[in-house]
Amino acid sequence: MNRALIFGFGTAAAAVLIFVVAILIIDGTRTAVIDDGVRIGTVDVGGMKRGEARGIVQRELGDSVAKRVRVTYDDKTFVLRPEVARARLDSAASVDAALERSREGNAFSRVLAPSDTRGTVAPRVSFSRAAVDAFVARVAKRVNRDARDADIDWRDGKLDRTRAQPGVEVQQPRLVAALTGAMSNPSAKRSVEIPVKVTERPDRTFVDLAKRYPTVIAVDRDGKQLRLYKNLQLEHKYPIAVGQGGNETTPGRYKIVEKTVNPAWHAPESDWAGELAGQTIPPGDPRNPLEARWMGFHDGQGIHGTADIESLGSAASHGCIRMSVRDVKELFGKVDKGTPVFVQ
Repeated sequence: MNRALIFGFGTAAAAVLIFVVAILIIDGTRTAVIDDGVRIGTVDVGGMKRGEARGIVQRELGDSVAKRVRVTYDDKTFVLRPEVARARLDSAASVDAALERSREGNAFSRVLAPSDTRGTVAPRVSFSRAAVDAFVARVAKRVNRDARDADIDWRDGKLDRTRAQPGVEVQQPRLVAALTGAMSNPSAKRSVEIPVKVTERPDRTFVDLAKRYPTVIAVDRDGKQLRLYKNLQLEHKYPIAVGQGGNETTPGRYKIVEKTVNPAWHAPESDWAGELAGQTIPPGDPRNPLEARWMGFHDGQGIHGTADIESLGSAASHGCIRMSVRDVKELFGKVDKGTPVFVQ
């Protein structure tokens, strides 16, 4: 190989080396400058140095990035506010992310073929993990619950049905992760559904109630009325008499424990019974106030027929529920032992 050719190759190699070094030097001078086309959120920070970009990003986004997050489950709603999570814009981390975006690719592509569409970097938000954990713990305390069976009660003149609900427990790590994602990314949804797991299923559902309670009796003491429910639907209303002052019919939830045709009367040991106090008066005796049928439900109190029709609609008994003979016979044929009796 002649000296001229060797010299030519050396010159070309030196030129390439100089070119590479020049590219690296040029690229190295740009490490502290954000490429054109890079945005942080809605703010164009292309061509800016770190300090300048931080100041603009803080001014433009500082008050808008950290927002409240709604957390929901069924009819419960909780709000994680920025001040509670100690959330704020992290302008330094946001600018660092923009610089990292600017350094994508290699030195040759960055210098020789720069892109003016580097894209958008999501603003970075810092917050207290301990504060988020504490918020989630408070939410869990409100949402966690044991399983509840469906049931019925009688309030304010109507049958109140309580639906069954499963036992649930908040999956706290998943909720923390969801909140972290929502707060870290300002463009993320600001509503998070609370993740829960079912811990227990109810033994008795709403569908089971009608089977469990085919017949229900409800006694309205103030209205002097007995209501009969069949399959949890009101079937009939009966006029009644209730216990008088000092011998009131006891409010509460009971059940029919005794059914008797033509019952004897065990007169109570009280002045109300007069000279018959403590005696047992047989069926058919004119001194026996229990006519036709007896349905006992609580501590000597029960539902029975009466010949004293004029007392219906008043407080007149020793605590029992009085009905007309016709009505008590009808009711007797429609209820069984165990039928719930609500007295209000």
